[in-house]
Parts: sequence; C-alpha cells; structure tokens
Amino acid sequence: MGENEMSVFGVPEAEEEIYRHFLRNPGTRTDDLHLLLHSRPGETRARIARLQKLGLLHTEDAERRIFPADPEVALARLVDVRLAALHQELQRVTRSRHVIDGLRAELGGARSGAGAAVPRPSGIERRVLVSMCTVGKDEAGARKLGVSVRTYRRHVADLIQTLGATSRAQAALLARERGWI
Repeated sequence: MGENEMSVFGVPEAEEEIYRHFLRNPGTRTDDLHLLLHSRPGETRARIARLQKLGLLHTEDAERRIFPADPEVALARLVDVRLAALHQELQRVTRSRHVIDGLRAELGGARSGAGAAVPRPSGIERRVLVSMCTVGKDEAGARKLGVSVRTYRRHVADLIQTLGATSRAQAALLARERGWI
C-alpha cells in the first residue's frame, strides 16, 4: 500500500499510521505509542480519540487496550462520512443561485436597465410554466390552456428569454427557484 492512501477519506497521514499500527498490533495499549510515532503524547491521544469517534478504533476491556475496526467496516464508515460532507458541499453549491442574482443586480447598477428585477409572470404565463412542467407536448399544453400551439410556443419562448434560460427544463427550474410555480 502507498503512503497516506486514506487521505481521500479525510484521514491525515499521522492518523492512518496509528490505525495501521493497531491493525498490526491489535489489543495494545497507547501508553508509549507516541514514542513509536515520534509525536507528543497529547497529539497521539487526540488522533486516537478522532479515530475512535470515526469508528476505526475501539476500546474493548478495562485495561484500555485498543482494537482496530475491520478494514472493510472502517472504509465503509469513512465513505459514509466523506459522502455526507460532499453532499453538504454540493447543497451549498446548488443553493448559490442567489449569488447570480446578486451579481446581476451589480451589473444592473453599471448598465442602466440591464439586470433589473424581472416582473412576476402574468396568469397565462404562470399557467404555461405549470404546463411546461406537467405535459409532454406543446399540443397538449396548448389544448389544456385553450390557446393555439403557436401562441403556446410564443409564451414558452418569451418565458425562456425572460428567465435567461437556455432550455425549457432550465426555465422550469429557474421559475421554481423564484417561487413563480
């Protein structure tokens, strides 16, 4: 195995070294472990505590001997922790639409009329947006709204342009983000 292979899971090299020590020496105590690892006792205790919190190490008896979790179980736990962290980061990124709105507002200050607040859609536009999300074909949407297919498509094109979208799907998402539907 290479050096610090567990870093992708958020385990620093020093902690990986401790985990590997207990894999090779299960049931040992931590009394002089800091000497083997060439670190301070407090640092070693903190690293062991973090590994225990992650579920990679556990104490089984009154003598405070430490045992490693099975590597497959340990990596499954690390994957879960890492995926949860990535999920939170992805949520922060996808919720960043307000950043774009703020930047557009700044652009509006530099150019008159550009980036101005987009008015809420009219009744027919709102119904077209809902139709875009619920029906598959323009013909069905036009029939549902009681307008011609050409009029329906014109409304769709206007909404896409108004929202600054590049597709119907993006327009529907933007409309939902703005609370229009």
